[in-house]
Amino acid sequence: MIVGLRCLLPPQGSLEVSLSQPTRSSSGSERSLLVAEEMRSLIVEKGPGPVEDDPDALVKGWLQREMRGCMKTPWIRPRKYWFVLTPDSLDYYSSNEKGARRLGSLVLTSLCSVLWPDKQLYKETGYWSVTVFGRKHCYRLYTEHLNEAVRWVCAVQKVIDSKAPVQTPTQLLIRDVEEHRDSPEVLKQIYCCNPILRYTSGPLYAPLLPFPYGSLDQSAPGPRSYTTLRDEAVKLFNSLQQLESERDPVPLMQGVLQPCLDLPPLVDEIYCQLVKQTTEPPAPGGQGDLHYWQLLTCMSCTFLPSPPVLRFLRFHLDRTENRFPASEMAKYACFIREALGKTKGRECVPSLEEILVLMQRQEMICTVHCPGAPACSVAISSHTTAEEVAQELVSRLGLSQSPNLFALYEQSRRREQPLGMGARPVSLYKPGEPEPLDSFCYGRISSFGASDSSTFRLSVEDRDLLFETSQVDEIAQLLNTYLASAGAQRLPRPQEPPTSPPTSEPTVLPQGLCPGAGPWQHQPPVGSSHS
Repeated sequence: MIVGLRCLLPPQGSLEVSLSQPTRSSSGSERSLLVAEEMRSLIVEKGPGPVEDDPDALVKGWLQREMRGCMKTPWIRPRKYWFVLTPDSLDYYSSNEKGARRLGSLVLTSLCSVLWPDKQLYKETGYWSVTVFGRKHCYRLYTEHLNEAVRWVCAVQKVIDSKAPVQTPTQLLIRDVEEHRDSPEVLKQIYCCNPILRYTSGPLYAPLLPFPYGSLDQSAPGPRSYTTLRDEAVKLFNSLQQLESERDPVPLMQGVLQPCLDLPPLVDEIYCQLVKQTTEPPAPGGQGDLHYWQLLTCMSCTFLPSPPVLRFLRFHLDRTENRFPASEMAKYACFIREALGKTKGRECVPSLEEILVLMQRQEMICTVHCPGAPACSVAISSHTTAEEVAQELVSRLGLSQSPNLFALYEQSRRREQPLGMGARPVSLYKPGEPEPLDSFCYGRISSFGASDSSTFRLSVEDRDLLFETSQVDEIAQLLNTYLASAGAQRLPRPQEPPTSPPTSEPTVLPQGLCPGAGPWQHQPPVGSSHS
């Protein structure tokens, strides 16, 4: 977290308080704001009275804290200490006797986090763990009793939840900019007196936005392994700075987009970092500056920021167009504004080819191979839907009056998958029939998934439908992906294969519902909605 003061506006209108991120001393080993001084300002000093009589104590008791063992020790050996939880901190002492020395203190804020006891660790060590993450420290505590571990976890979490949300200086300044957007002189002073809003050639030592302390869930989707959101945010800023001198920035841009897809909280952070680096750059319109704008273009076609960041971004686009009319930056700003009005959720980040055309603000040519007809080349953008492609094909192939059905398939390397989903319901069609046998809106679907390796099960209110298919996983993934991208408030629960026969007899569908890939094939009629 960046510690500092935001700029204040006295009645006279002068701005005398500046704000910047923490800087390192000339030795590079310490920051200008010493951690010890900061901790003293946050921790209330306590007298030598009896530890057990502390009136502020919420929970107290003996816990074991891990201590570093030697190289031959297979597990870090814990030592017992007396712990006291107060409304502001988690402290530990050498004993519970009067005058006991306090050995350490972890200040609790809204950014702290606590992990529940790990059953696997208990099986391996015989201890239940309580892990508390703070800004600078992490306490890994152990007890032999599960109920005691749960009591501590719940108490610590209650203290964390009682804290006011932490706001970084960047957040406060974004609010100031929004409040004074119609006062050019005030805005000029805000940007002038607060380097944190402007381009920097130096490293970033802390994120611009608040992130919770603690490790990430390594079971998150994606092949990459991540550390913490705070660390990833700082590393991504380093990647952004490499763009300035990169001759081929496309792979690096994709490398920035992928963590944003895997870790959605990073989206706002990267937007703020890009706005910062495109504000008062040393060479406006130069190669390095345009690389930032090109990545911002890719971001705008892939992710939507939160409303506060979106408003700040749109203000930045307006400001750039007004200051540099008819420039390349202004053209990118206009493109980005239009893209933000169309962008929805995406299943994957842009390909290298898509990034390349986005950098030029151009469309991409998509080749559609049709049976019995020559291939069709269709110009598409990052926001082109399968429905729009289908309508173009219907027009070109003269199928507007044809009762025949068709589906679109995407071919990626060796994998081929249908794009063929309805915008509102799941519909079942008989081959050659333009009207569905039945349709189920997504709100009626209570669960779906695999009954076994070749049977897909769809539960609609009080009905169970079974479909024989070799593409069980593909169908489930497509259905779940569409529900997520459509912004459904409640995703139906994917079903696990049952361990015993169902209590009720499922509905048996008529034979020959769909050709090709088995009885289940989701093929909307020509001209219907696609996703």
